[in-house]
Amino acid sequence: MVRDQRDFWRREVDRVSNWTQTVWVDLAMVTHARATVTLTDGRLISKREALDLLPSLGAPVEVVEDIRRRRYGDAAAPPTEEWTARRAELTRGYLGPAIDALVASRS
Repeated sequence: MVRDQRDFWRREVDRVSNWTQTVWVDLAMVTHARATVTLTDGRLISKREALDLLPSLGAPVEVVEDIRRRRYGDAAAPPTEEWTARRAELTRGYLGPAIDALVASRS
């Protein structure tokens, strides 16, 4: 898990074009929360639990609520260009330092 966070996800954070795609945002955020819990507590949590946990890990609430709404609520309206850009910036701004801290805590 540490290697996946460090060698895959951390490098992908620097690839700006990924983060305008919903699938990258959703998968990275959920994967990071699940990896954190597995490495800390030794247990695997559900995707829904990961979304519940992300705000307490410092994730941007706007992004978490966006993911939750699309996964479990009303995803009828496509995101605006402005929101897509902001979501990408918020996600990258959170994940880079969060992954770095997780990896450092396991070294």
